[in-house]
Amino acid sequence: MKYKILCTDGFAKNGREILEKKGFEVIYCESLKHDELLKKIPPFDALIVRSSSTVSSDVMESGTNLKVVARAGVGTDNIDLAAATKRGIFVVNAPEGNSTSTAELAFGMLLALARFIPQASHAMRDGRWEKTKFKGSEIAYKTLGVIGLGRVGREVAGRAIAFKMKVMGYDPFLSKEQFESLGVIKAGLEEIYKTSDFITIHAPINKDTENLITIKELKMMKPTARVINCARGGIINENDLADALRNGIVAGAALDVFTKEPFNEPLFRDIPNCITTPHLGASTAEAQDAVAVETALSVAQFFEDGFVSSAVNLPVGDRKMLKELKNHISLSEKLGSLLSQLAAGEARKITFVTSKKCPKMLGCAAVKGLLVNIVGTNVTLVNAYLTAKERGITVAEEIIDSPDVADGSLGVRLLTKNGEFYVSGRIFPGETPKITQYNDYNIEIDSEGTILFIHNADRPGVIGKICTILGEAGINIAEMQNVRKHKGAEALTIIGIDEKLSDKTLNGISKIAGIISVKQIKL
Repeated sequence: MKYKILCTDGFAKNGREILEKKGFEVIYCESLKHDELLKKIPPFDALIVRSSSTVSSDVMESGTNLKVVARAGVGTDNIDLAAATKRGIFVVNAPEGNSTSTAELAFGMLLALARFIPQASHAMRDGRWEKTKFKGSEIAYKTLGVIGLGRVGREVAGRAIAFKMKVMGYDPFLSKEQFESLGVIKAGLEEIYKTSDFITIHAPINKDTENLITIKELKMMKPTARVINCARGGIINENDLADALRNGIVAGAALDVFTKEPFNEPLFRDIPNCITTPHLGASTAEAQDAVAVETALSVAQFFEDGFVSSAVNLPVGDRKMLKELKNHISLSEKLGSLLSQLAAGEARKITFVTSKKCPKMLGCAAVKGLLVNIVGTNVTLVNAYLTAKERGITVAEEIIDSPDVADGSLGVRLLTKNGEFYVSGRIFPGETPKITQYNDYNIEIDSEGTILFIHNADRPGVIGKICTILGEAGINIAEMQNVRKHKGAEALTIIGIDEKLSDKTLNGISKIAGIISVKQIKL
């Protein structure tokens, strides 16, 4: 069968040529309006777009033969992932092709900030020779703080080292050995804020990184510090940054990404020490060629192997199996997520533990649940193992044939620098997923919602005080368990609550006499 592939949005020629050489029928349209795409898509097996076309549910409904949608770039905001998954359509992207271009832009921003290049150029265009006004600084021997050492962050670090900069990095999931191999000094966020001359961000946007840098963090920085964001809008609070620049709290900033794009707000227009560009990270000829090649190879792999490593949604090749495993996949993912929130230290090894041989999809779900908040939403069932490998994390599977392990039990063990952590669960009658173990504690609690994991001294009055604080805060308790290993020893109190606790309430519980630790988990 000769598969038909529709390419649009200026998809680069070299990508089209790869597909043609592999025997696919390739139809190219420079651009298509939405109604034109709806009319044209029915006979095609694959659709390749960049950012101009919106691949919404109606496109997939019209694409009755559509098997794969490919985005020649990193983001998939213009593709309805839920609709694609529901219909069994694979969605793939090109996560690697623009790493160099984004890194080069970030480093270019650094140089431009150090030497006032845009400002000096504008002055010259206005007929002003202001040589003394734009006295810059050398970057050699200065300190660069890199927040996030994924593909782009590593590229930036390498360039900075070549320019004789001292590079400090923050990435909680890289090992000491990985930092050493990169030539980067491992540091905490506060250390980076306080000591860096330049700070560049290369992290995904998620619940942990949204508003990562606010006025509080900006005030920690040197007044001579300069901040660069070519990652995702929303990691730096834009209003706080504008205030910090106007008031001399930091010396400069360069932004290529914004909370809302296109960004047409006047927020930074009157701030001379702020450089802004319209999301140009991947806007180079080389990057477009690279993502075209990567995209074409992914689409070809899908049709040749029925599997593609760059898929960003659930692989729905076998709908029957997916339906049968739906609850198990959900439980596996939540066990991984739970473990990522309970464990401490850099991840070294993830082991998926079962009582019998299970489909690999369940192991992938556990790894995905553990990694998704670390790397971002691009971690999926089909790339979870690969993502772990890139982070230097070993993934293993273990079958335990023991009467102590319930049939159908799913477990996840995580080895970190700080030790080993374990959680398990299983599907109870009525298709109800439950968490059944945390380390040495046997428990039985719902695998969803907000849960408090409290280690406390096993003595009278402690639990009562916890409940009093929750009641005073108007927090309803959905379920509660208290388990202990031995009388008088440390106990584990688990409380399912109807809403997230405020920092004040959480802090109040932590100060109760006899409380050892409190963790608020969201599943």
